[in-house]
Amino acid sequence: MKPHLLTLALLALPAAVRAQEPAHAHAHGTPQLGTVSFRNSGAAAAQAPFLRGLAFLHNFEYRDAADAFREAQRADPRFAMAYWGEALTYSHVLWFEEDLPASRAALARLAATPAARLALAGTARERAYGAAVEAFFADAPPAARYTAFADSMRALSARDTADLEAASLASLALQMALYSGAVPAERRAAVRGDAITLAQRVFRVAPRHPGAAHYLIHATDAPGFAAGGLDAARAYARIAPDAEHALHMPSHIFLQVGMWDDVVASNERAWAASREWVRARGASPRALSFHTLGWLQYAYLQQGRFRAARALVDTAHAVLAGVDLSPAGGGGADARLAEPSLRFALAAETGDWTLVPAAGAPRPGPSSAAPSQRAWIFANIAAFQQAAAAGMRGDSAAPAAAARDFQRLIDAGEGGVGLQFAATRLRAIAAHARGDGPGAIALMREAAAVEDRTQPVGPVSLSAHELLGAWLLRAGDARGAAEAYAGALALMPNRSSALLGLARARAALGERDAAADAARSLLANWKQGDETAELAEARRLAASR
Repeated sequence: MKPHLLTLALLALPAAVRAQEPAHAHAHGTPQLGTVSFRNSGAAAAQAPFLRGLAFLHNFEYRDAADAFREAQRADPRFAMAYWGEALTYSHVLWFEEDLPASRAALARLAATPAARLALAGTARERAYGAAVEAFFADAPPAARYTAFADSMRALSARDTADLEAASLASLALQMALYSGAVPAERRAAVRGDAITLAQRVFRVAPRHPGAAHYLIHATDAPGFAAGGLDAARAYARIAPDAEHALHMPSHIFLQVGMWDDVVASNERAWAASREWVRARGASPRALSFHTLGWLQYAYLQQGRFRAARALVDTAHAVLAGVDLSPAGGGGADARLAEPSLRFALAAETGDWTLVPAAGAPRPGPSSAAPSQRAWIFANIAAFQQAAAAGMRGDSAAPAAAARDFQRLIDAGEGGVGLQFAATRLRAIAAHARGDGPGAIALMREAAAVEDRTQPVGPVSLSAHELLGAWLLRAGDARGAAEAYAGALALMPNRSSALLGLARARAALGERDAAADAARSLLANWKQGDETAELAEARRLAASR
């Protein structure tokens, strides 16, 4: 994604090449992307760019990876692995986006048919890799393609357990199948376990392999699994410090375990790297990593640094000023939703819903009408945020209407648990806005149960457990509120708003020691926090033991 060139040391030509060791790369001022090794039949001149492309690919720096693979193709026009590598750079399944025409065009430049391309493979091993990639881009439904790719890579890895690239890509392929919904529910736990095992195997043997750390973080990025990714999270930014995505990814694990200072450090570095990449590439600000910016704001909010969090709204507004964000202008969904999402997250944590301007939002529609799965997801997020914000301001009609739209999609078999979570929260918010307190609490209980099943990845704005806790506390049910806040913390450890709510609920129950414990945990989060009424309250609760 970001523009750096990795110098590769050619240890043996053409049999084996290895990415230059990071320490040496740093000494010569060249970027560090980790260490990869892949014996291949390509020409000597193609080795360095091919390995550079492979390192970029493992780090999800897709544009730089494609450039490097094309350089390898120019050096050796019949080097099949370089074309298969480029094809993979256009498929970002874990980001819910894929450019199949671009992948198939890259393959077509090598030869017109899969059989003709496979005939150009220099070794049986390369032919096996090629067969897996060809299955991935076959003319078949997505679930069949992802399953075939995962099965092929897993079989390749099983045949040669010393092949670290096969094991790494097998872990990634299994996670692609999981993310896409291609894995039946009864097999999902086992497939996740296999993905973790494969990535762990590579990480143990080759601790500077970028794919091993990266894919292990992805595989363990869920409640109950994150502790297994901590070593990889602590290592990954050191493995590939010149890959923006590698700077951000450790925060996926740090967030899951509530390590807010580490989340901030990761994303401050990643956001700076993203801005530098755009500057160096001369790219549009649309290409900035607003994903990173959102995670940075979320961590600031957990630290109680509300002024810093609000400043990031201004940052997004400033960097996108004058940029055409319409689909006709090529604006990505991430850029279009950047400022609205930052405003929504800030409002959800502070309760100041005037931060979200009243505005029309796209009605949720079928995924077939969207240009990509990612664009469809972002359109649904925008619809949810506008409707929820209206409901939190007291408008019951907007969340009720959006809930009905989401339910129609669910009834049509789209969206799964994610849309169910959105719809149930909106129904509860609508009931609360029209003054139906008991009905709102009952519906938010349902939403909290759905939240438990979503296995959240990343920031969660407007937690169902926390809204339920707040409503129960206002209704005089401090015991129920404490249970709701405890449920939030079980799912999302160390969230500051849940700790504050739990401290209030325990205090209302007369449980002064428990209230003080929760407040002290909150004060640890807020050690750099702004002076607010909530911070003063936390201090009082912490001293109440």
